[in-house]
Amino acid sequence: MRRNLATTLAVLSLPISAGMALADPAPEGTAKTLNFSVAVKEQSKGEWASSAIARVLNAQCILIAGPAVQISWDGPTAAQEAATAQAQANGQAFEQNYAPSDATVANIEAMVEKCGEDEACLMAAVQQMSQTQEIQDMAAKQGQAAADVAGLMPDLGPARYQTWSAQNCSGTLSVDDTYVDSDPGGEGGVGAYTDTTTVKGSAPVDPQAIAFEAETDSLANTTRYRFATTAMGSFPATSSLKGAGQRQVQLMGSTALPQVIGPMSGNFGADKKTVSGDIGTVTLSLQGQ
Repeated sequence: MRRNLATTLAVLSLPISAGMALADPAPEGTAKTLNFSVAVKEQSKGEWASSAIARVLNAQCILIAGPAVQISWDGPTAAQEAATAQAQANGQAFEQNYAPSDATVANIEAMVEKCGEDEACLMAAVQQMSQTQEIQDMAAKQGQAAADVAGLMPDLGPARYQTWSAQNCSGTLSVDDTYVDSDPGGEGGVGAYTDTTTVKGSAPVDPQAIAFEAETDSLANTTRYRFATTAMGSFPATSSLKGAGQRQVQLMGSTALPQVIGPMSGNFGADKKTVSGDIGTVTLSLQGQ
């Protein structure tokens, strides 16, 4: 039974990292500040009720750069999958062409076990093994093996993608909502009423309620975002029938931002994305520093 690729490379003294040099678009751990706002506006009107909501989250997050990678949030491209498959096939061919025999590998293992940390013993054993025909044949193939080893790593392109994860977020939720509930009452309008409730105010949000990350593409000079929030607060409410009170309000209404926003031009530059729904819009405005 043949040993694995790492054993083959070790016997041939060839580096498996050949051709793997990658460039970082930004040093890992780099911090950037992202200021953003999410504005939600919706209007709905039914037979007995209507509403008009206007909510804005103004927030700031510190984004920390992860390592630069070759594969984006979308996963490997068809070309990258093909390159990986070809590299696997090249690895199998490399083992068949250059792998030492089981007997040679067993002799090496026995040599290491016998000599332990005795360097003189190991050197003598290596010298003795180098005289065997198999090792000499392998040495003769070393030049070609060095060329073939380049095909063992798939060419996935440059390390162009970098994920930035949010830390230390803070924000304020502002609300200006109006709700109208009407009841025509019974026959002749008995018991009819209209109740208008306004909800208005501002409150800080829980930092844990903001989830934000970005992916920059240093080659295309674009940025994509993933944003989610459960930002909510308790705000003063005034009912025309019931008077003053409080109401719990969440930022998002029925209109939702897509899971991935972008790509937007630039690397954390100023940009804006508006998504329309059946009854309203959500606008995400960004300004990086």
